[in-house]
Amino acid sequence: MDWPALQFPEFLAVLQQPLLQQPLLALLMIALSAILPLPASYQPLQVVRQAAIGLANRVNKPGYGKQQLFISGSLAMLMLVLPLLALAAAFASLSEWPEFWHALLLYCCLDWQQQKQQALQVAAAVEKQQLSLARDLIKPLVLRQSQQLSQVGLCKASIESLTLRLAKQWFGVLFWFLAGGGLAAFGYRLLLELQQCWNPKQPDFADFGQPVSRLFSLLAWLPQWLSALLLALLQNWRGSHYYRRLAKDGDYALPQRWLLAASSAALQRNLAGPRYYSATKQRRIRFGPPAEPNAHDIQRFVHISRQFQHAVVLLIASGWLLLMVALFPL
Repeated sequence: MDWPALQFPEFLAVLQQPLLQQPLLALLMIALSAILPLPASYQPLQVVRQAAIGLANRVNKPGYGKQQLFISGSLAMLMLVLPLLALAAAFASLSEWPEFWHALLLYCCLDWQQQKQQALQVAAAVEKQQLSLARDLIKPLVLRQSQQLSQVGLCKASIESLTLRLAKQWFGVLFWFLAGGGLAAFGYRLLLELQQCWNPKQPDFADFGQPVSRLFSLLAWLPQWLSALLLALLQNWRGSHYYRRLAKDGDYALPQRWLLAASSAALQRNLAGPRYYSATKQRRIRFGPPAEPNAHDIQRFVHISRQFQHAVVLLIASGWLLLMVALFPL
């Protein structure tokens, strides 16, 4: 069947194929989430965060041993993720338009605009020397203690958070949607929420948070690596490679080293370094040149992230067109 002979009903039937349908839905939801982002007050994942915090308060007890906490963390993860996935799958199977349901799941998981606006608010507060306000604004974006952050620390934390969230939260959700549909993207995002709530970097979750952290790290490895590769190619490949090699002995996982090195090379600013988690100082290797970031660099990275997203959209659209040509040659 060639394109000139393809009638509109037949064209709609062709689009029912998952191989063609997933990229098209992804492009539509990317556009919708950018034009009409879901307000934070209507974000259904907030319920998951509250449930995760409440469940951890009940089963993550300081007196438990490491093995018991690891088992408790595993069971808590299953108790939250499996019922929600089963409920989402049931809605999809009962719906007359399961594609609409999968697209809605993706839309709910693509809430990048909120993170971007928070970072820009931090930048505006830092520019006005309102550091106390900036420390309060940055709290939802970072896990580290924010009350001790200096002006440079606030800028570093904002850029690092945007870098990692762009890869994990935006591109990672898209990756798993294209790979496995709405349920895969939803399950991935659920694990991301739990990993942020029960992060092992916090001493209270050092053992309890290990199961979800390990599983999420496994699922996020390839999306992070691809994000780092694309960011480096778009901005400064040689600098990214150079800074990554200098940081090879650091305690960051390989994809995160690539990501932070790529951001540092793109901005030509120093990133990472020591930080505090729950009053515990953790020493981390630094990335990049000696120049420290400022508030304007947060705005610059938001612009870089927009370029990254445009490149991803272009790649998805190009892939969709190539599939159409391959399946239905002119």
